[in-house]
Amino acid sequence: MNALGVDFSAPSALLFVTCATAEKASMIEASIGALDGLIPIFVLVAIVFTIPVLLWAKAKKLPMVPSVLWSISLAGALVVTLTPGGGGFVENHPVCYIGPSAQGVLSTVPGQLNVALFVPVSLFAVVAFRKPILALAGGAILTCGVELLQAVLPLGRSCSYSDIAANAMGVVAGVLLGTGWVWWRSRRPPITRRDSWQAAGLLGIGGSAMGAMFLFVVTPAYGGQEAVGATAAQGAWARQVAAEIYGDSVDVIQVQAREAIPGFPGRVDVTTAKGSLTLLWPDKKIQTMFANDNKDDGGSLTRSQVEATGLRFAQKWFPGEVKGSDSTLERLGGGEGPYILSYRRYANGVMMPMRLDITVSSAGRVMAINARSVPDPHLPEPKLDKSAAKRRAEELSGIKASDDAFVIAQELSGTWVPVWIVNLIRDGETEPSGAVVYLDAVTGMEVQRQE
Repeated sequence: MNALGVDFSAPSALLFVTCATAEKASMIEASIGALDGLIPIFVLVAIVFTIPVLLWAKAKKLPMVPSVLWSISLAGALVVTLTPGGGGFVENHPVCYIGPSAQGVLSTVPGQLNVALFVPVSLFAVVAFRKPILALAGGAILTCGVELLQAVLPLGRSCSYSDIAANAMGVVAGVLLGTGWVWWRSRRPPITRRDSWQAAGLLGIGGSAMGAMFLFVVTPAYGGQEAVGATAAQGAWARQVAAEIYGDSVDVIQVQAREAIPGFPGRVDVTTAKGSLTLLWPDKKIQTMFANDNKDDGGSLTRSQVEATGLRFAQKWFPGEVKGSDSTLERLGGGEGPYILSYRRYANGVMMPMRLDITVSSAGRVMAINARSVPDPHLPEPKLDKSAAKRRAEELSGIKASDDAFVIAQELSGTWVPVWIVNLIRDGETEPSGAVVYLDAVTGMEVQRQE
């Protein structure tokens, strides 16, 4: 027996210590590649933490081994999360990013490491101090504090609410494991009234401070669609689509999901040995497809045969986009390359936001797809005709408007409106060279300008 009250000759106790140590070691090893000099920093911080904890544990007659393991685990967690790195976003004010859901976090190795990072900290806190509720409250404050520091300090790190959730899962898991261990060894629950009151006080003070900081100092923001593990349903459908596009023998290398965030639909990214796919989920539509072999096959199909091949493909995969649309077929490479079959839909002369472009080789192989599957929006009636739009563009820019002007449906501040795109011709030019004015076709106000 020792200060922990554990017979280390028992297989169960040996497994307990070995698993905790192995878990921490694997986490640190996974982080070394991202942070130079992590091990020396960890050793130094661990020594700095361990010496006062040892003295405190001896003075309070606390179990020495779990106290030391707690200090080492805490040092490791802080070193891994707060050592300056170079991967964070540079912002003018503190920002914390909204990431994937809990399910998405747990499907990735970084997310799993974030969970594992705080398991030993809370586990050894419970075993050393016998205060599981206080350990739970302290762990919650610690995880929020770490991300808060990443947001406000120039560490080259990014604050993430998903990381807070993952770290909190680790805290909960560690507290449950530690509570179960202590309960099993002592044959009585370690939760006491004093523990509960201390936890309540810590949460009242620390929680209020953290809440105020995240509410008034830190700005929540979406940082993009992070890749997470695909579900079984997503993986099965992705492989089915890849087989139909590239052939049954295609080797699917990777399938990753990206959860929907405001302004961006959920999608599934598929990497194969023959090319890549971006699929919309749960809409089950193809957004993009690119073949690794992007050279024309030198086939013998006629223009009409290529068009018929592209039409059959479009009708199978994009029936809603094809319906009511106008199609054009253009050959690339000076008449020697593949063809692009494009579909656009018009309503009252306004180009709708739907886009569909399919690249087909002269042998009938689909080489690329670029689709924007957007329902036709309801638009206000345009007030400006083409002549009025050209005059208005010239008034605003002082440059002559070309006859190359058309109107499209464009979303402005969440509302769809018709917008004129007027190409300009500068002095000395015979045709437009990139200068464009975008005009609200209802109000005549300038929406955007491209010089």
